[in-house]
Amino acid sequence: NIEGMAIHLLGIRHHGPGSCRSVERYLRELEPDLILLEGPVEAAELVPYVAASGMEPPAALLAYRPDRPRQAVYYPFAEFSPEWQTLRYGIEAGVEVRFFDLPLAHRMALEQADEETGTAEPETGDEAEPDTGDEAELKAEPETNESISGGDPFDALAEIAGYADGESWWEAMVERQGGEAGIFEAVREAVTALREALPHTTSERDRLREAWMRRTLRAAQKEGFERIAVVCGAWHVPALAEMPTVKEDNELLKGLPKVKVECTWIPWTYDRLTRRSGYGAGVQAPGWYDHLWRRPDDDGSYWVGRAAGLLREQGMEISVAHVIETVRLAQTAAALRGQAAPSLAEFDEAMTAVMGFGEDLLLQIIREELTVSNRLGSVPDGVPEGPRLVDVEK
Repeated sequence: NIEGMAIHLLGIRHHGPGSCRSVERYLRELEPDLILLEGPVEAAELVPYVAASGMEPPAALLAYRPDRPRQAVYYPFAEFSPEWQTLRYGIEAGVEVRFFDLPLAHRMALEQADEETGTAEPETGDEAEPDTGDEAELKAEPETNESISGGDPFDALAEIAGYADGESWWEAMVERQGGEAGIFEAVREAVTALREALPHTTSERDRLREAWMRRTLRAAQKEGFERIAVVCGAWHVPALAEMPTVKEDNELLKGLPKVKVECTWIPWTYDRLTRRSGYGAGVQAPGWYDHLWRRPDDDGSYWVGRAAGLLREQGMEISVAHVIETVRLAQTAAALRGQAAPSLAEFDEAMTAVMGFGEDLLLQIIREELTVSNRLGSVPDGVPEGPRLVDVEK
């Protein structure tokens, strides 16, 4: 409870099977009467399409200014994205889901003002990806727990725990687990400590977003909801747990400029979910995360078997014995490192040693086809047309 409100804060990573599984389990046990989800309020009318025939993730919400279509933002979703499963749950359970991030009508107006004055500031907790099309400038907006000032704040926790970086720490602690009781309280404590130790990692734009989120929380409480679930990026949780005064938030939000924004759904790809594509909230291995989501109980046999089949298609002589030895080596390496189960790193190392005889050239094939994957989503007929098609028709 926060100031008497029955609010449950679920801090997640925007794309992760463990976060996704934990959110799904928590919502089913809680049975909330309202869900507040980090996302663009302008896309509220597009939520029903999530359950429509022909909608297959990965897909993305595209938000753009009709009078300035080069200023556009994408909100990608995979099947293992907590936001996607939250939307699915809301539709199936008949629970209202409200996007509650700072409206893009304000954010895009602020971005234009920043461009005109040359004072643009990157947001640190943004799920959105700026347009990287032919007419748009590539300008990645990093997710806070992914890339801040050239480094990941979770690297500090990774160093303490003995992991190579924040990415591997988060995967081992959260994404390879999933569904455990208390995970959201643990995430809240960790992020609170990081925000206190690294105050410079929260931008002024993010403070505006968090003020708007708190305003929405207060409004929902006044409506009389008894069990409010809040699903948002983990970095925002401390700012929603410690509520400042209404006056302070109103001062922050006073006089925000506004522009017109329209939204639609578009197909997406796993490659565009990766950080290497310029997507700040991207993950390194969407294909691997898809595997963890679909087969959480796999001991590695299925994953390594898929890799072996791929290599055989390339004419390489890979046997069942190679698969067995690769899985065994990955499990042994994980045990020596004190891990409950092998991570992607252990499987990559084991495949290099056993199947590649110490050479990592074959990993290039596996990474493109399996670890990243070329999976393409689809959207149903009837979704609003995108800006380029509208322009062509005009």
